[in-house]
Amino acid sequence: MADKKMVIMRGNSAEAGTYPDETGKKIAWPLGALHVKAAEDFARQQGYVPLTLPVPGDYPQSAESKQSQAALAAFKDGDAVKAFYGFSGGGYNLRWLLEYLARKEPDTLHRIECVIVIGAPNKEEGKRRFFPARYNAMVPEKAKVSGWKGADWIPVYRENPDRSQMPKGMEDVGTHMFGPDVLLKGWPE
Repeated sequence: MADKKMVIMRGNSAEAGTYPDETGKKIAWPLGALHVKAAEDFARQQGYVPLTLPVPGDYPQSAESKQSQAALAAFKDGDAVKAFYGFSGGGYNLRWLLEYLARKEPDTLHRIECVIVIGAPNKEEGKRRFFPARYNAMVPEKAKVSGWKGADWIPVYRENPDRSQMPKGMEDVGTHMFGPDVLLKGWPE
């Protein structure tokens, strides 16, 4: 079997002046905002080959969005994809993708080992939104045939870092974009 892969889903696209890069400069993000090196280094740290999609997580997020469809295509291309990482808009798309899999392709849920969501706040449900049990409950009963294995991934969910967690010198540029950097350094739950 090929090396295990983690599909990384970027945030929304943005014009220059909206979101800072790793140095604090507010650059344009035509492919979707994400500190790619931090996200890819995290994937490697966890034992996955990163597969960063060149598609933004733009609104409206759904299972039919271009990003969700690109992630689904990567997931269906063999069985090497074992994890997903959604940042910001990519995290919202990831939710819709997982719901699609639960309802339409439930026999694939067991392949997912890890689901990472950073910077996609949801005050009402938070991390619970990504618990595997939620998606197992969406699987139609007729699909739960003998031998069916449901989702059993490890969910990692963080909203946005606190200013105190920011890299030195970046405390005043906004915390949202630095979620991947803080996670890589060991963001406590």
